[in-house]
Amino acid sequence: MVWKLGDRNIRAGRSWVDENNITHPRNWMSWTDDEKRAAGLAWTDDPKPYDNFYYYGWNSDESALLPRPLAGLQASKVEEAKRQSANALSETDWYVVRKTETNVAVPTEITAYRTAVRTNYASLKTAINDASDIAELQAVYETTAGAFNAIKTIDATSSSVVSTSSNTITISGHGFVDGEQVYYDAGINSDDETAAVIGGLMNNTIYFVHSAATNTFKLSESHSNCGDAAQIQFNSRSSDGTAQSFTSHGIPAKSQTWPNPEMTKYDGA
Repeated sequence: MVWKLGDRNIRAGRSWVDENNITHPRNWMSWTDDEKRAAGLAWTDDPKPYDNFYYYGWNSDESALLPRPLAGLQASKVEEAKRQSANALSETDWYVVRKTETNVAVPTEITAYRTAVRTNYASLKTAINDASDIAELQAVYETTAGAFNAIKTIDATSSSVVSTSSNTITISGHGFVDGEQVYYDAGINSDDETAAVIGGLMNNTIYFVHSAATNTFKLSESHSNCGDAAQIQFNSRSSDGTAQSFTSHGIPAKSQTWPNPEMTKYDGA
């Protein structure tokens, strides 16, 4: 918001010259609004905010945004995704170089990770190019709520909660959906130490909900966009984690489902 003289912004604390070549003092902000208007000033509200990647700006009466060409935006986003893919692959390129130069096999976990990166890139590229308008393109980059911030606490020592045969977590009416991100916290045991994790999970780690039903869900180390989403095998319940939790981090945007190289199935160290 600013006082203007014609197209010129008049700054507070500075003297200014009007169209009649009259110099006004720097304390002009102490004038009443009527006095300012009498001197030729006009109050102008700040323009409505907008995303200048997608839009040129507002039309003259700020009733509608002026969109940039969709094809150009899509091409830019595809290039961005391509750079993300290349960056993700670069950290494991040396395995491929080593294979070429010394014939040492690339670990299967690394191959799986690199395949997941490429698959996720292809999925993201398709989503970008399938957008029929700017709103659909923006949606590719927007996280949706899901059960966002919902915290579900469980007794991970209980066989009725953690099933090592079906690899499910049972929480009545949990509200999670497939593809939703959940943060696993092993909690504290009775000795005030970090409790033992559910076998197959890592403490303080984000997983993806898999095969969700009303009262049960499974977990995956990767999103379906990576092409390799699969239930994690629970090989044991926690021995002392009676207050472990899963906290929703929402349903990720299509641009936010890149594979995590620190997950067990991708760790080829």
